[in-house]
Amino acid sequence: MTRWYVQDRTSLSAYANVESDADSIEAIGTVFPSLFLVVAVLISLTTITRMVEEDRGLIGTYKALGFTDREIRRKYLRYALLAGAAGCVLGNFGGFVVLSNILFKVFDIMYLLSDYAVRVNPVSGTAGSVLFAGGNVLATFFACRAELKQTPAALMRPKSPRSGSRVLLEYITPVWNRFSFLNKVTARNLFRYKKRLFMTVAGIMGCMALLLFGFAIKDSVTDLMPRQYEQVYHYDLMAAAAEEDNEALLSYVTKDDQTEDVLNLMIISVKLINSDARAEKLQLFVIPKGADLKDYIYLENPEGRQVTLSDGGLYLTQNAANILELTPGDTAILQDMDLQQAELPLAEIVKNYLGNTVYLTEATYEELFGEYRPNGVLVHFSEQCTDPSACTKWLGGQDGVLSAVCTEDLKGEFSSAFALINMIVYIVIVMSACLAFTVLFTLATTNISERNRELATIKVLGFYDREVHLYVDKETLILTLIGIVLGVPLGYGFAQTLTYVLNMPSIYLAVSLHPVIYAMAAGMSFGFAMIVNLITDRMLDGIDPVEALKSIE
Repeated sequence: MTRWYVQDRTSLSAYANVESDADSIEAIGTVFPSLFLVVAVLISLTTITRMVEEDRGLIGTYKALGFTDREIRRKYLRYALLAGAAGCVLGNFGGFVVLSNILFKVFDIMYLLSDYAVRVNPVSGTAGSVLFAGGNVLATFFACRAELKQTPAALMRPKSPRSGSRVLLEYITPVWNRFSFLNKVTARNLFRYKKRLFMTVAGIMGCMALLLFGFAIKDSVTDLMPRQYEQVYHYDLMAAAAEEDNEALLSYVTKDDQTEDVLNLMIISVKLINSDARAEKLQLFVIPKGADLKDYIYLENPEGRQVTLSDGGLYLTQNAANILELTPGDTAILQDMDLQQAELPLAEIVKNYLGNTVYLTEATYEELFGEYRPNGVLVHFSEQCTDPSACTKWLGGQDGVLSAVCTEDLKGEFSSAFALINMIVYIVIVMSACLAFTVLFTLATTNISERNRELATIKVLGFYDREVHLYVDKETLILTLIGIVLGVPLGYGFAQTLTYVLNMPSIYLAVSLHPVIYAMAAGMSFGFAMIVNLITDRMLDGIDPVEALKSIE
């Protein structure tokens, strides 16, 4: 009987030698498109509406000179359509070509990919472009219609400022009475400009969610190595040989007192088939009678309870169970490389993060497939082995040894393989910063232009520049804090989808979000708002009270 050994190289590149998981790669690019599209459309609507409103005087002049409403409207619709079309072309190029190539550079480190071609998805590209450009055109149409209803004389005058109104806090008398005058003004202004409130909170909430998602990727990947090689795998070396060379393998690993203890077991490649005939290639460990596996591989179920192998069932790692949609008690077919098949129940699902493995006891294997023939070893090195890599390399070069891998080498390989995973985090951070800056800067400049006369008035009343900055910036910072608070559960929810979105063939990505990450994401989001405030403060300093307050008459 010929059995093939599957080398235990528990790194991403080794487990994906056969084929890459294209669905997982594609999923990275489809997590947040709707979020960005909604925010982009809202920003465009605000910008276009603001442009039309600021051209009130010009529109009134056009009407006074005899231009028809259709001619005036066409000017702004053409601008909105051309601007939207240009943005869609650049966005599709950046998304389908630039960003895709960056992601594939990262995944090329993690996978052994064949040649690939970057293709444009016409459905998503067209749908996004239509929604974006169409939103611009519709916003322009309705903004123009609202202005064109007025007479030329009314359009040539400044738009009346929005009237204030009572806010909910005013009805909570003990709280409201403790507010200073300026804090009361701030509270009223927050709810006075509801569109700015909604969009600022939504933008910062999306920024916070993106940052948490990016940091979750980094933390989850970083934690894979200690989880696999410290919590699950406790052995130092794994080696395998042909069945007839098992005795020679044992003599090699016990030579010169380099090893402290050895577990001789059977390691072969098998295929597991579920009731829907879906199959997955796995590595089978057959544990000999009386062996204590926990010193070499610690098995526990997803709830954290230690699992002890017993006869009559198979024990499957959680990623393979997810792929095959198996739960304890389900029946599956185990097929070896000689195409012998046996049906048996799934006794327990066990934790594992890198690789798909199935465990059987010696008695169960003999009952299903016949004679048990060990061909591999799990080894703990002794203190005399000062260079595990050199010992492993020597063992791998001996006659009859098919493979020898030490966990020390795998840890180093793992770190190298994921060195570029930070690039994904950097991309997410840059996208988050762009989102925050775009939202905050657009809304801040709109806010200042709409309240130009109000800000000029408080300057005339004796407010210093720093007090004017605080008067306006306080509102932005409060809205930013609200967005950060609301973004925490949103980001946490998105992060929890990583396990299912990145459903890789041989990797179970358990989501990690360390507490410090929340503080980092909140600090960065708040920092983006502070930078925008520093920029817009220059605009506040440039307000000329005389020009702003002089009569239009």
